[in-house]
Amino acid sequence: MTAAQYIASLPLWWAKVGAAVIFFSILVMVWLLPEKFIYRGSPDRKRWRDLRIWATVLVLAQLILYAIF
Repeated sequence: MTAAQYIASLPLWWAKVGAAVIFFSILVMVWLLPEKFIYRGSPDRKRWRDLRIWATVLVLAQLILYAIF
């Protein structure tokens, strides 16, 4: 059995698990960014300007879509 045949034989939910792992990895990397980098160019440090929060909201929305469809 070749690698391509093995991958083709896996159930579809493994693809969803793989996508979720990738999204969680991206989320972890975003939260590891230094705060100075996050607020660079911003006139103030208000909470709504924190790009990590917006990235978290977008990743969670994407994960919900992957879970549903």
